[in-house]
Amino acid sequence: MDLQLLQKISAQVLSKSIPTYKRWLFEKIDFNSKLIGIKGPRGSGKSTLLLQYAKEVGFAPSKILYISCDHPAVSDESIYNIAESFYIRGGKLFIIDEIHKNKNFSKELKAIYDVFDLQVIFSGSSALEIDNSKIDLSRRAVMHNLGVLSLREFIELQTNKKFDTYSLDEIRDDHYDIVANIMNTIRPLEHFEEYLQYGCYPFYQESLTDYPQKLLEVINITIDSDLSSIYNIEPSKTDKLKKILYMLCTTNPVELNVSKLSSAVGVSWPTFCELLRHKWRSFL
Repeated sequence: MDLQLLQKISAQVLSKSIPTYKRWLFEKIDFNSKLIGIKGPRGSGKSTLLLQYAKEVGFAPSKILYISCDHPAVSDESIYNIAESFYIRGGKLFIIDEIHKNKNFSKELKAIYDVFDLQVIFSGSSALEIDNSKIDLSRRAVMHNLGVLSLREFIELQTNKKFDTYSLDEIRDDHYDIVANIMNTIRPLEHFEEYLQYGCYPFYQESLTDYPQKLLEVINITIDSDLSSIYNIEPSKTDKLKKILYMLCTTNPVELNVSKLSSAVGVSWPTFCELLRHKWRSFL
């Protein structure tokens, strides 16, 4: 394991410019915790959130190590060995992206937590199961979920303005005043139409023309790579997952029929339910 190479890659990643907009979860996380996990679908902004914290934490770059478990330099390495080598050289913050690519992540995270005085923040797929891991991390890791952009977040990105969040009770009791306040600033329905078209993932800002293709890539990588590695799904089943997704997206809800769906996909109803459960977890 070449720590110098990993630190060089980390420095290159940390030196890149990142979006200044912080998603809602950034303010909710207690970054004083020693082991923090962030789950969410691909493209939702997990990596950006990790890098935003790295830039704000106040440590010297040499005290921060960022790795991604899908990087060739990391794919065959033990994250425990990396953490040990980094810690004994004065490391303070260890950031691990795409941790679901490491098959022994739960065992190694437990060991890192128990042995080193090192803050670890990691991200993984929505399908990542911490509570059901063979080595229980639920008592050690504080887990957070980061979904796709909300309409409020999308409008904030579009308008560069901040909008308050409201509880259900506040909306019920004060909806007239809330609506009047919002309407003085924006036209919500105008932005809602845009949100339906391309507003779920932050990467829409890179190119609206390429957004459909990038969204398709997210779906394919999630099914072909993430779900396959986490649940050991046979390659022959991944095409069936894609077919299920396509049928759910193109079929009128009132026309959905469980027996017809499973028959069209070519699997039994119990298998169809299992595939649907995996797919649902990966995109939430």
